[in-house]
Amino acid sequence: MANILLIQPPLYKNEYCSRGSEHTLSLLPPLGLAYIAAVLLKNGHKCEIVDGIASQISLDDLCKKALSYDIVGITSVSTYALRVKQIIEMLRSKSKSIPIVVGGPHANVLPESVLNQGADYVVLGEGEFTMLELVSALENKKDVEKVNSIAFLKDGEIFKTARQAAIADMDSIPLPARDLLPMHLYKCSGARSKKQPSHSVFTSRGCPGTCTFCNKKLFGTNIRYFGVERIVEEFFLLRDKYKAKDIAIWDDNFLSNHDTVHTVCDELIRRNFNTTWSAEARIDTVNKELLTHMKAAGCDFIAYGIESGSQKVLNSMNKKITLDMVRTVVRDTQKIGIPIRGYLMMGLPNETVEDIEATIRFAIELNIDVASFTLFVPLPGTVEYIRAQKSGQFDPDYYLKKVYPEFNFPDEAIYIPEGMTSEQLLKLHRSAYNRYYLRPRVVLKNLLSIRSASDVTRYVEGGLNIIKNTLSKF
Repeated sequence: MANILLIQPPLYKNEYCSRGSEHTLSLLPPLGLAYIAAVLLKNGHKCEIVDGIASQISLDDLCKKALSYDIVGITSVSTYALRVKQIIEMLRSKSKSIPIVVGGPHANVLPESVLNQGADYVVLGEGEFTMLELVSALENKKDVEKVNSIAFLKDGEIFKTARQAAIADMDSIPLPARDLLPMHLYKCSGARSKKQPSHSVFTSRGCPGTCTFCNKKLFGTNIRYFGVERIVEEFFLLRDKYKAKDIAIWDDNFLSNHDTVHTVCDELIRRNFNTTWSAEARIDTVNKELLTHMKAAGCDFIAYGIESGSQKVLNSMNKKITLDMVRTVVRDTQKIGIPIRGYLMMGLPNETVEDIEATIRFAIELNIDVASFTLFVPLPGTVEYIRAQKSGQFDPDYYLKKVYPEFNFPDEAIYIPEGMTSEQLLKLHRSAYNRYYLRPRVVLKNLLSIRSASDVTRYVEGGLNIIKNTLSKF
């Protein structure tokens, strides 16, 4: 039996929050680690999770803690890859022998970089059963070359084992080990969830979309769903054990399988779930019948990937939607009575000031409840990362220079399109929020919608965010 520590790297508030965003950010659990922990525990191992973002643990204390475990696993995304590097280097300075395993999107795209930083193994693809197999091999001193879906250095060169197929039976993964997490600390943004605590859930993995800003190496392009009974069970678990007053579905493709959505809604209605929930969605996956059923089953918020108000930019990112499709879906959703969040990006390669202005105007035209304007970040392993290296101003190794967790209210631009300056791009971004949220009709609508003390808190926090964003200097 091995004793494993799984780490979500610490991000500190001065890194995680900028321009007032501390008032409106979500704090979400690292469910990927919780799934891995559940598999390890089920197979007789000991396991603990440190969520460095929730706990704000210092690097020194984290590394002291890690040295008492048999194996350390760390999750990595590109925007905090530097923090993973720092953890590895600090651990290595204190112990040459403790096995360090890294997984997640960044490690999947750049495994050699992570291994050269001092990690022993990179998990390629889904981590649950690969990690179990690797832990067993290390514990029993067996040949790790027989472990599927890992990478390591052999004679100074990267060696990758045979790739394990994506998990077909999603229900073979136990429910995530949330009891290892500080569940009382987690919440979704007040912009998304009117009631707190709002707890998070995944219903599927994989995405067939070909958006140029996304990396599909971790979960692949084939959508695989948890079973309806499993999804509904997790809803009730979050409500009854963890006192959730709202459930947030975070995967992109829950609404892609209409049969699954309709059956889940039927079960929530039949079993009198009586708790609100929200979902993410592609514009091209919804219709009136689906939205009506979701509303009846308690869905009170939906987030759409709108991305841009320029058809040229939508085509360039291979989004496969049109502005008229967006207008139709937004109008239908509003008529049915489900509040909307729209994700919008600005500052992509080949995007112009006119394109960004079109995005701001389009958001105002749609008049959705929440408009989230994010600055584009080129992620390694994506088409846009390659494009970014060919035009504009961009350091392709940015992820080794600084922690970059905040996209909605950043204090600097990672990529600057050709023909723009950093200051110009940041001013456009700040202007987008001001022009959208400081409209008299929006202010009046929000004031008239106040029904409870929690509503007052949400709007005060949102207002502070906008004020600090307005007053920020670059």
